[in-house]
Amino acid sequence: MKALVTGGHGFIGSHIVDRLLDEGIEVRVLVSPWGKLDNLGDVDAREGLEVVRADITKPETLAGTCEGCHLVYHSAARVADWGRWKAFEIANVEGTKNVLEQAKRAGVGRWVQVSSVAVHEYSGFRDADPRTTPRGGKIVNYARSKVMAEDLVTQSGLEYVLVRPGLWPFGPRDPNFPRILGPLQAGKFPMVRNGRAVINMAYVENLAVGFHLAGTVPAAAGKTYVIADEGAPTWREVFDYLAELVEAPTPGPSLPCWLSKMAGWTVDWTWSLFAPNREPPLSGYAGELMCNDIHFSTAAAVEELGYRPLVDWREGMRRTVAAMGKGPKAA
Repeated sequence: MKALVTGGHGFIGSHIVDRLLDEGIEVRVLVSPWGKLDNLGDVDAREGLEVVRADITKPETLAGTCEGCHLVYHSAARVADWGRWKAFEIANVEGTKNVLEQAKRAGVGRWVQVSSVAVHEYSGFRDADPRTTPRGGKIVNYARSKVMAEDLVTQSGLEYVLVRPGLWPFGPRDPNFPRILGPLQAGKFPMVRNGRAVINMAYVENLAVGFHLAGTVPAAAGKTYVIADEGAPTWREVFDYLAELVEAPTPGPSLPCWLSKMAGWTVDWTWSLFAPNREPPLSGYAGELMCNDIHFSTAAAVEELGYRPLVDWREGMRRTVAAMGKGPKAA
């Protein structure tokens, strides 16, 4: 069996590649022309790994990329909680459409879509069923683009599986993790509502297990799953534990939700007017993130795929900190 992994040089994509190779599946990694291969290790020394360069936004570069592949894991995407619609439309909507066309021509057996729980409105829910919880995609442009990408997949005529990682995917190679540690270690990491809302953590090696199963278990065809760690920790529990690992101050102070939202959307709006090409220090999305419970059930993945996380979120956090060489407890 051979799989194509688009965006396989990225954070989640590279861990999917690792898992597939461990399971004896040959992997063709589709890397952007400008993409670095650091996350893939020594490419030449890894048996069963092939790298091809192509731009998913340019159909003419994709010819033949799906040939000989039974599976496609579509991980390539623009991921950000801010930015203009056109950039997300080109990468996440048109890019998905372009690769889907290649997959159909090549007769690919199954398409596994790396989606996002951001397709849902964060209105507050615990142990929610991702199959019946309404999608909205109105939070940010990224969410809207992921809703449209899911629709392209479900209407493509290919056998598909939609997989949405839990709210916080994290682990080794995570480019966003250092951005959290900086303010935390400086004692400048505020909490919203004292961190009472619960979430799904999603350690990346657990995610890779779920993605492998989504691609290979026959019963998964045409279904949607959230893959995440066990439990429903609060933001407070997560950040207190992370602070302990890196010997940082306890996070605080606690902000009311209305203030966090107002600050986030005000900064977002200001940046869109005066610095549209620069990432704002705070986004509207981030300002709302801790306000409500955002927790989905993984029961379908457990029952239908046989999914079991390799480690719990605390051990995943410890491994992440250790991989980054941060803090005296990371040795």
